[in-house]
Amino acid sequence: MKKESKYRWVWPSSLLLLLILLLVLCVACSSDDEETVPRLNIYVYVPEQPSVTRGEVIPSADEAKVHNLQIWVFRSSDPTKKVASITLTTEEELADLNDSKSDSYSIELYDRSFARNPEPVDIYVLANQIGNNGTEYKDPINNSQRLDNAVFDGGHFFSFLESPYQAVTSIPDGKGVPMSGVARGRNVLDQNNVLHINDANLRLVRDVSKIRFVFSSLKGDNNEEILSNRIFVEGVTLDKNMMYAEEHFFLDNAHPNCWVGDETLDEEVILVKGNLNSPVAQNEDPTLYAYSSSMTDAAYEAQIDEWVKEEKLTQFPVVYLPESDKRLTGIIRYRVGDNTAETKTATFSMIGSDFHRNQTWVVYAYYIGSSKLEVNTVKVTEWDEQDPQDPREAYNW
Repeated sequence: MKKESKYRWVWPSSLLLLLILLLVLCVACSSDDEETVPRLNIYVYVPEQPSVTRGEVIPSADEAKVHNLQIWVFRSSDPTKKVASITLTTEEELADLNDSKSDSYSIELYDRSFARNPEPVDIYVLANQIGNNGTEYKDPINNSQRLDNAVFDGGHFFSFLESPYQAVTSIPDGKGVPMSGVARGRNVLDQNNVLHINDANLRLVRDVSKIRFVFSSLKGDNNEEILSNRIFVEGVTLDKNMMYAEEHFFLDNAHPNCWVGDETLDEEVILVKGNLNSPVAQNEDPTLYAYSSSMTDAAYEAQIDEWVKEEKLTQFPVVYLPESDKRLTGIIRYRVGDNTAETKTATFSMIGSDFHRNQTWVVYAYYIGSSKLEVNTVKVTEWDEQDPQDPREAYNW
């Protein structure tokens, strides 16, 4: 019978120690590799309440909120060389951006050689547009020309795809207002092995403007006058050929034209659906609520808010429209005295030669018993009106 050996192999303690040391070194090397992945820091600034010099025009919570954010960075010398990109879609990822109105993002570089030899870059930022017109984050964008040519065509935020055309009067739940920003030819600086983009405070600009339509009529001295002076708004429309079917997302000096081609909408756009069941607010003197040069445009809009709360004026839902190079004109349809009376019309026209993005307008129409509406239009603020004291390139409502 074969005898069992009474000796067993025992690992030398020195060999065990050596193996442990090798394992620790491998883990350390792996950690070093992860820590040395080059990253690029980018600061993004979300539109918020502007400083006093630009007028205190405050966007609503829905107008200011970012639901998703995309950033792309390309070499300026080659539109096919993507340096970095990031997509943020969750509440947690966007919390600081929405709460503090700004945030810095550290984005991993695709090409580590760029960190050793950085060169100027073009940066694109897009908010609230995932899944629209080729900007879907699951479909990687590897050429900046695709972003330059990106447009929104009414399928997402506007109802301009089929007749009757209708403006947006409420922001879709969970989608927000489309915003974009672009900065070209920005130098990349290496500060203590951390890459920063020189002067790259990326501004997010709302790609739409809004119009507020407010109304009132003369109350009168007795019941007969009160009834005869009542105004019922049937509706407000924008004239045909004012809006374009498509508009570019990204706009800067290198790409100044927002609109695409010459195709304009060949029908009226419905701006306001009136209410024939209820007359507009009546007051003792409607002329008191018209714009006066004694107050700033922004102060006038703030005062409008107070008058609406006090029921001295009637406001219809805010209208959101895309950008246009046209001087917008339209028609207000209304009835006097009774909601079954003959329809009358009054025209409105925006001040200036065009209708840029990120503007706020107030159109005030009032009736003082002269058988027609008086119409007053005010441009509250313009998107390229920048506070010289604010180094952040932010443009706001």
